[in-house]
Amino acid sequence: MRSSQIRPVLVFSIVWILAVTALPGFAQIMTEHNRARTSYLFPGADSLPVYGYKVINEYPHDSNAFTQGLIYEHGALYEGTGLYGSSSLRKVELETGTVLKMYNLDDSYFGEGITMWNDTLIQLTWLSYIGFVYIELETFQPVDSFSYSTQGWGLTHDDTCLIMSDGSSRLHYLDPQTYEEVGYVDVQADGIPVMYLNELEYAQGKIYANVWGSDSIALIEPETGNVTEWLDLSGILTDQCLSFQPGVLNGIAYDSENVRLFVTGKSWPELFEIEVDPMNYPPEIISSNPPSPCYIIPDSVLLLDVLVRDPDPEDSLFYVWSVNGVVDTSAHDTCYLYSSSTVTTDTVVVNIDDGMFFDSSTWVVIVSNPVNENLFSISANPSGSVSVFHIALCESCDVGLQLFDISGRMVSTVFTGELPTGMHSLCSGELITGIYTARLSLNGEISTLRFTVLKK
Repeated sequence: MRSSQIRPVLVFSIVWILAVTALPGFAQIMTEHNRARTSYLFPGADSLPVYGYKVINEYPHDSNAFTQGLIYEHGALYEGTGLYGSSSLRKVELETGTVLKMYNLDDSYFGEGITMWNDTLIQLTWLSYIGFVYIELETFQPVDSFSYSTQGWGLTHDDTCLIMSDGSSRLHYLDPQTYEEVGYVDVQADGIPVMYLNELEYAQGKIYANVWGSDSIALIEPETGNVTEWLDLSGILTDQCLSFQPGVLNGIAYDSENVRLFVTGKSWPELFEIEVDPMNYPPEIISSNPPSPCYIIPDSVLLLDVLVRDPDPEDSLFYVWSVNGVVDTSAHDTCYLYSSSTVTTDTVVVNIDDGMFFDSSTWVVIVSNPVNENLFSISANPSGSVSVFHIALCESCDVGLQLFDISGRMVSTVFTGELPTGMHSLCSGELITGIYTARLSLNGEISTLRFTVLKK
């Protein structure tokens, strides 16, 4: 190769080295820039729900803020930013994005996650293994510091502990007074470790965790480390009219008083208030009738129904009924009429879906033939309110006799125990007027008999 061809390469190499040296943290920015729009496969997505979002409001955000920590307290946003030479702690007006107060960290520190504990602000640093404590919220003057043995990434707290991420799949629990580690959980989704846990927020009993390099947020059970749901926020920030590609999604803040969730990212020009069902309450089945299992005879009808609560008045609920996994496309209501012309055992399921979350209820319905009248018969008390059941046994048996009303709800257990060979009469006790099914178990073999009580 001629020297004229070598010189431009050397010049470019020198310029690149100078640029990296002059801009500490530049390598991380470029890495995040390249990964910001990569697709992310949610671990455990085959068995865990992956939910989307709805943007409720958009607010301006300082695009020079390399967001590492975000909280909402006392009617304002508090933000921790990163990069060597640009790390800060800020108080920000939500509606305008105006920085109301700011404290700049020493250039040797790369700021990370923040949280507030009893009006004390706490901020991590990335590779310095040191955290800072600020007690004067108006001046942001540091009053204390503490050390930890791992990298500092995200920070939040529950009612008893600080919770810290370090970029791995582990969350560390710290004593909020001594800052000593008192425990940890390893985060996994359906048995798969979830790596790169970054900015954290504790909301409604769950830990919300950004996964670095993706547009996803994991919802984590604090006690077990199990991911219960995923939030997919891909597409929330468009690339229109942006002179510089922003970094990754990173920044979650929860307004507990007004039940609002905010998200942003590193160097993003906007901050978003979003709606997702974990924050707006999924549908909940209050009751389901009759209790499972249910017993009926062929060609009779069983009424199954559910009572559902959903505090979000804007949610539309969809009821999907299925029998043995086959959806009944004609059923879309809170109740379902089940019948079968054959002896069978069926599983009936209803899913109540609001478009993002669902709840379900399951019944096992056992359809069996009436017993032979020579073996099992009924005679009514003259008052019409008590029935006597006559059972002829050719050998000693374990006997169980239960009564169910027309809805399939068990109303009484007439007898359970062993009976010897011979004829036996069992009294039901007082019954109101109605149609009943008697379920007889003889050594585990089940038979049913339909009868009517007309109380005089």
